Amino acid sequence: MTAGRGWIALGLVVFASWQPFRIIFGAILFGGITILQIHAQGLNINVSAQYLSMLPYLATIVILVSLRMRLKNKTNRTVPNCLGRIFHSTT
Repeated sequence: MTAGRGWIALGLVVFASWQPFRIIFGAILFGGITILQIHAQGLNINVSAQYLSMLPYLATIVILVSLRMRLKNKTNRTVPNCLGRIFHSTT
């Protein structure tokens, strides 16, 4: 990933919580925000380009914080069993 888009991809993984339909919805949501930023720059909106470039990252932070606040009391999230374990290749 270039230009910091890897952070948005990591945000997508956290947002999706390993649920396939949430990944699809989140990818459309985060991609749509990025496209909105590009179109807004093309329409010569009277907003600085730096603020428009910040929009996808700001939206990612807002979405993740709101998700965390909503799921604050829920502890039964499903995560992969091998998450965090070291992988040893046999070859």
